[in-house]
Amino acid sequence: MLIEQLATVIRLAIEGLDAERVECDQEEIVNGNLIIKNEIYKCEGLRKLHLEVAKTDKLDVLHCVFFPDFEYPIPIFGADIIATPQTVTAAIVDVSPVNECGNIYASIEPLCNSYNFTHKRPLPLWGEIFSPWCKFQRLHLASEQQDFINLVNNILMIYCDHVRKSKRDDNWVNNMLRLDDQIWYCKSQKQNKKTLAVLSQWFDREFAEKYINEMLFDIPKLK
Repeated sequence: MLIEQLATVIRLAIEGLDAERVECDQEEIVNGNLIIKNEIYKCEGLRKLHLEVAKTDKLDVLHCVFFPDFEYPIPIFGADIIATPQTVTAAIVDVSPVNECGNIYASIEPLCNSYNFTHKRPLPLWGEIFSPWCKFQRLHLASEQQDFINLVNNILMIYCDHVRKSKRDDNWVNNMLRLDDQIWYCKSQKQNKKTLAVLSQWFDREFAEKYINEMLFDIPKLK
């Protein structure tokens, strides 16, 4: 299944970074026929690697974000899939820019431009956090679903190589600008009202807001 294939690709990338698993209070959440599983990791250069897989009888969701340590010149990696038993209604992958994140886009741009999908989806109004090479589409065809897996895998190869090569930046101004960019990324993602609406169907609003603020898009803290 597509969700499981993509989760495997992401876990292999995390393994290649020698990331350390971090315990969290919400590794598994069960509510009726809803099961949410969270995996949290950290490694040098990345403060939080988050993989979430959620399943119901009618919907499968994968959500993944690699949040950089803002003292490193590393952008933000993100990928999401929302799938019904019939089709993939939404699939997105991007390496979202932050201040002074190196020359990674010299490799990302030609790679992403080499993939074309039939049913492109428009980005939301707050989507300016994404790069010009963000891919956001529906995936009706099995061939395009496999193309998406291959694209994510290839992006992760470039991204993880960039992480491994990145060194701590001693420039305080660059670091503060990257911190601001990551805060802006998280605040922008929280404008997605669909996330709150879906979680509120299964949990009370207080839990849903806390989950979004503390698990999905937590704000990085000054050291």
